[in-house]
Amino acid sequence: MTKDLNGLYYRLLCPRVVAIIVSLRPDGKPNAMVAAWHTPISVNPPIVAIAIAPSRFTHKLIQNSGEFTINIPDKTLTEQIEVAGYNSGEHMDKSALFKYAPSKILKTPIIEDAIGVIECKLNRMLEMGDHSVVFGNIVSVSAKGFGEVWRTSTPLLHLGTNFYTELKK
Repeated sequence: MTKDLNGLYYRLLCPRVVAIIVSLRPDGKPNAMVAAWHTPISVNPPIVAIAIAPSRFTHKLIQNSGEFTINIPDKTLTEQIEVAGYNSGEHMDKSALFKYAPSKILKTPIIEDAIGVIECKLNRMLEMGDHSVVFGNIVSVSAKGFGEVWRTSTPLLHLGTNFYTELKK
């Protein structure tokens, strides 16, 4: 039953909403990292957590800038998500992958075509095994087509590795 504990347990927790974490590079350009390991932590005050390996370029960028945006895509961004997910911003300029727009509060931009956006100021980073848990104080939230449920678009869901799906009515 525990044959492949490291490769199996987190797949059992899928599907998860895909998030594109945007941070600022030292040259001021946006960098995008795809993440599915994220969760709300507190309602009051509003805090979210994302698991990011310390070796990731985004980890360093968030540490340096103290802020990031969480952008929720729908399936129309799948192609760009795959490119962003397979390439490190340390070796590839990902600033042209998405259309960016100014965020409401932060210097870090948002993805214009995202169906939901969460703007965060870094609260703290805690090392946990091979990842850090990055806690963000939420300073602004916006969404398109969201009421009691996603109405006009649905978030892209990550099934693990390079498999995605979407919600059906």
